This record gives sequence, C-alpha cells and structure tokens, in this order.
Amino acid sequence: MPQAVELLLDDRSDHHIRQIWAALDAAGIPSLGSRPHADYHPHVTLSVFGNGNASQVAAALRPLFTTAAGLPLPLTSLGFFLTGEAPAFLGVTPTSRLLMLHRQVHNATEPLVADIWPYYRPDALSPHCTLATGATDRARIIEIVASFPTPVPAHVSTAHLVDLPGGHTRTRLTPA
Repeated sequence: MPQAVELLLDDRSDHHIRQIWAALDAAGIPSLGSRPHADYHPHVTLSVFGNGNASQVAAALRPLFTTAAGLPLPLTSLGFFLTGEAPAFLGVTPTSRLLMLHRQVHNATEPLVADIWPYYRPDALSPHCTLATGATDRARIIEIVASFPTPVPAHVSTAHLVDLPGGHTRTRLTPA
C-alpha cells in the first residue's frame, strides 16, 4: 500500500480549502474532501512511495519536522495536472525552506522505501494542494475557485505519514 508524507494546513487555511471543496461538491465536481471511505485533509504532499516500513520511515522523518509548524505554504495559483487523474489544485509558491525540507525527506526515505513516485523526487516536485480529481470542466472550476479570496497564506500545522488511497493517518510526524 502506498504511503505519503503530508503537510497539513493551519486551521484558517484548512477551513478556506474546505469551503472551496464544498463549493465544488455543490456544483457537481467531486472534491478530494468528498471521496467515500477517505479521510483527506487539505494538505501539501512531500513524498509518495510504496513498500516502506512505516515505523522506520517515521523514525527517520520525525527529526526533520521538529520545526516544520508555521512553515509558509503560500497557495498562489490555480492549476491542473494534465494526467489521467486530471487533478485541479492550488499551487504552492515554493520557498527555499520548503524545497530544503523536501530534499531532506527524500534523502531520509530513499534508503528505506521502494517506488518513490516520480513527481515527488528532487527537482521534480510541483507542490500543490489538491482540490479535485477528474477535473474535466476546468472553466467551471476556475469560476468557482475565483469566487474565493486568493492567494491563501497557508502554513504547516502538522506533518503526517498517511496511507493511500484514503489519506488515513498512520502516524503524526510533528511534535504534539
């Protein structure tokens, strides 16, 4: 089962993204938050991989996240990945601190896991907060998202190791 390292958003930004999710759902565009049997929270993913021992991975990652709370994740653009899943997202303007954390996460997990997804390798990360997948009516999504204040000055609240699909937390990586 694949796992992901996710940065969850501060309360204010979480609420803002959940409002966008609700507006998308109301327009008949299934948001990430409305997936059945899932527990997704607004987040930015730093890594996705398969076949890792969760306790070893968590032990290797915890020291990296001791000061992650408050890290800026400015959500400044609306975009779409041109893949089969066709996700719509708010893009993060990456800071040097975020990119450094991403590289540290990669370096810590690479010896412990298999199958790191290509989009999450160093020099390939496009940090984002997913709004919906299967985004075929892009014009409608643009219209909905444009009705909300942007950019969103998001910050990291916590980091979690989660199971995919579903986003169910396996372990918290940041101090309580």
